[in-house]
Amino acid sequence: MTQSAETESVTADSLMARLQREARQTGDPRPVATLARVVEACDDILSGGAARRARAAKEDPKMFDPDFVKLNPRVIGLYIRFRARLEKGPTDWSGPHPSTIRGWKELAQYVQLRAAEATRPGRPKRPSPSSRKTDEIIDGIENMHDRAQLREAVARGRETKRQLDIMVAALRRYPEIDIDSLQEGRPFATKVQGPQAQSAVGPDDVKLIRRLVARLCDNDQLDEFDLIFRSGRVKREGGLDLVLPEEISLLERLAGLEESTA
Repeated sequence: MTQSAETESVTADSLMARLQREARQTGDPRPVATLARVVEACDDILSGGAARRARAAKEDPKMFDPDFVKLNPRVIGLYIRFRARLEKGPTDWSGPHPSTIRGWKELAQYVQLRAAEATRPGRPKRPSPSSRKTDEIIDGIENMHDRAQLREAVARGRETKRQLDIMVAALRRYPEIDIDSLQEGRPFATKVQGPQAQSAVGPDDVKLIRRLVARLCDNDQLDEFDLIFRSGRVKREGGLDLVLPEEISLLERLAGLEESTA
C-alpha cells in the first residue's frame, strides 16, 4: 500500500484506537488519561454538549458552539480549563494544554481528523439524556484517579459503539445483506440474488468492502473492542459470535477476495 493510500484509510477512530493501545502498553496512566480527556472534549464540543454546559454555567456558549468555532487545540484547551473551573477544586482536567496537543503530532492529527469528519454527513449525534447523566455521575466521583479510569472506560465504550454504528451504516448500503438478521445474531440470507447482486456493488464499493474485511480479520484492531477473529468468525473471547464464517465469506465474495486468494 502506498503512503497516500495509507493516509486516506486513516480515520479519527482508527488513529485514536492505536494511540490508546500504545499508551496502555507504556504502563503510564498519564497519556491514557490525556487521550481520554481529548476524546471526551472532542465529543462534547462537536455534539453541542459543551455549549450547553457553558450556557448552564452562565458562560459564553459560543466559544464551544460547533456552528461558530472549528475544533482545534486552542478550543480544546479552552474546554479543558472550563471543565476544571466547573469542578471548583482538585481536578483531573489539568491538561493537555494546546501546545501539548500540537507537539504530539499524531494527537494533533486526531483533532484535525475529528474536525474534518464532523463537516461530512454522519455528524456525531447530540448526547442523549442518559449519556449526559453518565457524565454527571463521573464528574461527581471524588477520587481523581477513579474519575480518570472511569472516564477512559466510558470514552472507549462510546468509541466502540460509534465504530460499530459506522460499520452497520456501511453494510446497510448493500441491499443483498440482511443486516437485521446479523444484529439479531442469526445467519442472514442475501436479499438480492444472481446478476442483480453483482450490479449492486461498484468498484468504489469493492474497495470499501475490502477495507471492512481487512479490519474484521485484524486481531490488533479487534482487540480494542474485546473481539477476536478466529476460525473464520469475529467473536468475543469465550463469548458469542458477532460475525459468522458465512458472513465473512459473503463479504469476501462481494469484494472478489475469494478468487484472488484461491
